[in-house]
Amino acid sequence: MAKGYSNVNTAHLWTDLFQCLSDPVALLQISAKNPPKLLRSNNAFKQLFNLSTTNSAQRLNSLPVDFIDLLQQLSPSTRVPVWCVMTDDGHCQHFKLQAAFSDSDPDSCLLVMQDISELENAIELLKKQNEQLQQRLATIEQLKNRIREQSIRDPLTNLYNRRFLNEFMERELALARRNQKPLAVVMLDLDHFKQLNDQFGHQTGDKVIEMVAKHLLRQSRRTDVLFRYGGEEFLVILPNTNASQAQHLAENWRVHVEQAQVFAKHQAVNITLSAGISIYPEHGSTAFNLIQAADEALYQAKAAGRNQVVMC
Repeated sequence: MAKGYSNVNTAHLWTDLFQCLSDPVALLQISAKNPPKLLRSNNAFKQLFNLSTTNSAQRLNSLPVDFIDLLQQLSPSTRVPVWCVMTDDGHCQHFKLQAAFSDSDPDSCLLVMQDISELENAIELLKKQNEQLQQRLATIEQLKNRIREQSIRDPLTNLYNRRFLNEFMERELALARRNQKPLAVVMLDLDHFKQLNDQFGHQTGDKVIEMVAKHLLRQSRRTDVLFRYGGEEFLVILPNTNASQAQHLAENWRVHVEQAQVFAKHQAVNITLSAGISIYPEHGSTAFNLIQAADEALYQAKAAGRNQVVMC
């Protein structure tokens, strides 16, 4: 009698424990020939799927189709994925499915559904935060590049300014040395620019500088790099360019500027420029020496009557 009482009591204890589990648990019959069948389930499983509490053994017709499809794929070798169900408040409730098959009855499967919504939501939140962080970092990088670009550009002409000149020259000279190629430096200056400013005003002066910068850019090669050196002075770095090529380019700039006109106070204003050229390595091996040599050649062009190009 005592032994029988003990077995009955133990069975009740296991039943109570089974029903009190917070995770949905179900005993299923899964075979290749027939649809999955629910043999037994705890209260958490019934509440999740709104199943009848009186009929413990029933077919799963009332369960979501995607969940039934998932059950049909279960086998001892299958890695069960995470399943998601939409709650009444529109959120997704995630369950990690764990299936255990009986060795004696391969069609019997104990299914435990562990609610991992909190973990999945935390992972999703981290993904969104990471995406937002990456977007912010990309925006910051764009801003940095824009600020960097603005800091090395002349606002009037959009040419590079002197702040970028030394950095660029050192890099180009290093390439010229390594490749044993020439490099030309051309210094250009607008003739009688002070008189033009005094006569027509600074607005006209700025207009002339903008116009000359556009002409220089339009007549330059893609490899040429132009700088507004200061005031009405321009400097052009010509990589892989020898003396005759530099002379031809500078003369072309001079002619195009001479042929251009700017209108101020209802009259045409003619503009000319003078240019001086230096070549690496003939006239110097450093940025300072080459720029100084080009500047001296420019001074000679001015002294010789302006509106001409002089080679150092």
